[in-house]
Amino acid sequence: MTEAAFGALRARLAAVLADGGHPGPAALLGRLAHRPGDRPAAAPPVVAHLDDALVRTGEEVDAALAETLAPLARAAAWQQTASYVENPPDATFLDLYAHATLAEADDVALGLVLLGPGVHYPPHHHPAEEFYLPAGSIRWLHAAGGEPAPEPAGVLVHHTPWQPHAMTTGDRPVLLVYVWTGPVGTPSVFV
Repeated sequence: MTEAAFGALRARLAAVLADGGHPGPAALLGRLAHRPGDRPAAAPPVVAHLDDALVRTGEEVDAALAETLAPLARAAAWQQTASYVENPPDATFLDLYAHATLAEADDVALGLVLLGPGVHYPPHHHPAEEFYLPAGSIRWLHAAGGEPAPEPAGVLVHHTPWQPHAMTTGDRPVLLVYVWTGPVGTPSVFV
C-alpha cells in the first residue's frame, strides 16, 4: 500500500512543481523510489498528533492527499535533526517536531515534516533548495527579520538555498511534504 501511495504522492508533487514553474525539480522526482527507513524504538512525541494532522489535510487540502499521506506517514521512520536535539530552541520544541525522509538520491529528497500545535520552528537554513506542500495553513517567515504571515494549505512554498525561513502553527498540528534538491545530505541548522 505504501508503494502505491508513494507513487501517487510523487506524481502529485511533480505536477505541483511543474505547474509552479519548477520543471527541473519535478523531473528529479522520477528518480526516487520509496524506501522505508528503520523506525526508531520510540517515535518522537509529536507523532501522537499525526491522526489530527491527517484529518486536517482532508479538511484544508483534499481527501485524496490525506488518503495518500496516511499510509506513508503512519509507516514513516520519524526522527529529529541531531543538531536540534543537541541544542533545542526551547523546552517544548522536541515534543512538537519530527521529520521523515521517504526517498533520497544524491541530489533530491522527498519527505514529511510534522509540527504539533502551538510550535514555533525557528529560523533555519540549509544548502538544499526546498519546496514545501503544506497540508494545513500555518504562518511562515521567509526572511530573517521579517514578520510571519499566514499561507494557505496546499499551495507550493519555495525556499532558495540558504534562505532563512521559519514556521509557526496554530491550535492544531500540521503535516508538510517537502522536496529538497541539491546538497540534500547536509541538514538544516538554526540561524
